[in-house]
Amino acid sequence: MLKGVVLAGRRNRGALAAAAPEAWEALIPIAGRPMGSLVVAALCGVREMDRVVVAGPPELGRGGALVVEPGEDVVGSLGTALAAADLGAEDELIIATGDAPLLTAAAVDEVLAGARRRSLALGYPIVSRAECERQFPGVRRTYARLREGAFTGGNCLYLRAAAVPRTLELLAWVHRHRKHPLRLASLFGFGTLLSVLVGRAGLADVEAAGSRVLRAAAGAVVTRNAGVGVDVDKSEDLDLCRRVLEARVRADGS
Repeated sequence: MLKGVVLAGRRNRGALAAAAPEAWEALIPIAGRPMGSLVVAALCGVREMDRVVVAGPPELGRGGALVVEPGEDVVGSLGTALAAADLGAEDELIIATGDAPLLTAAAVDEVLAGARRRSLALGYPIVSRAECERQFPGVRRTYARLREGAFTGGNCLYLRAAAVPRTLELLAWVHRHRKHPLRLASLFGFGTLLSVLVGRAGLADVEAAGSRVLRAAAGAVVTRNAGVGVDVDKSEDLDLCRRVLEARVRADGS
């Protein structure tokens, strides 16, 4: 079965607080709906989806999603949500963040198809800089320069159930050492990191490093759906997503 998790437990105490008074970032309105509810709708709209669990405020429980209390950090929230998802040994999982309102069911389907086609245990969507800027002129993202071009990472993740324990272990380690850049860099190896920084690494190099760390097949899923790569962590991101989604509502009423 396919299960979905939405991580929407971040309190609105950062850069977005001045632009929106809501207590939770996921409840900031975009095109008349809470931002996190758009992510929930995207996962619930995937035809194969069996269950969607949200770690966040109870207002996001509409549309058939199950809401659980978020943890003190993203690792705790993910652990609580996964317990509620009741993963079976052969299940697949999509994890999305609650601040990616441009995510769609079609984009999730594309990530699923790409990960399955390569028999990945972990699939991570990436979008080229050219595609991001073509679809969303003026968007500002962080890009990694690879031999194949410049890419930004997506805001969802594909996992097979067998890879979940190791992924949780890695996330806990990263969170524990998040203020120690050298320790974090050592996870993938300094040689790989240096190659990425100078733009000499290829996708295959990064995937090999990720697979070594995960101890299972990890790979990138290149997608042309740039909405996967847009999240809302500052006011200009919020303005962009509001413009895009309000234009869509005016155009087709959806």
